[in-house]
Amino acid sequence: MNRPKAVDLKTLDPCSLITPEQKTALGLSRVEPGTPEADYGEGSKRCNQSYADRKYLGTIDTLVNGGVDRLKRTTGESKLTSLQVAGYPAYITQRESPGSVGVCEIYIDAHDGQLLLVDAYGGLGDESATLDGACERAKAAAAAAGAVLATK
Repeated sequence: MNRPKAVDLKTLDPCSLITPEQKTALGLSRVEPGTPEADYGEGSKRCNQSYADRKYLGTIDTLVNGGVDRLKRTTGESKLTSLQVAGYPAYITQRESPGSVGVCEIYIDAHDGQLLLVDAYGGLGDESATLDGACERAKAAAAAAGAVLATK
């Protein structure tokens, strides 16, 4: 398992992965702590992102209760496509989401038994949002977050 650096996500604030420069470059209007998902384990944290164009939203979550093996079981291996994000092994998947064009999720293998989830979704009443657009934003945000992750 080649990672630029294994980072213990239990001590990580996911909002710290988006620098002020990246916030501007990614077209984000807001980056702020959100309510963590109980499913992601005790000590999980969430960062909410709003895009300035108001078409998309995104989140960065720390999943601290299982790594790639759990992801393959819960999401299903057939729905995951491997990719590399800032040198980290990662997986991308798309899923339907009510009231939205769908969610594009990127899981970064940051540490044994832990994943960093970067996602984006659109369609908040904006008809021009697309799943491809959500994936473009998720990939850009994941690349930005992954680059900072390697410096933690």
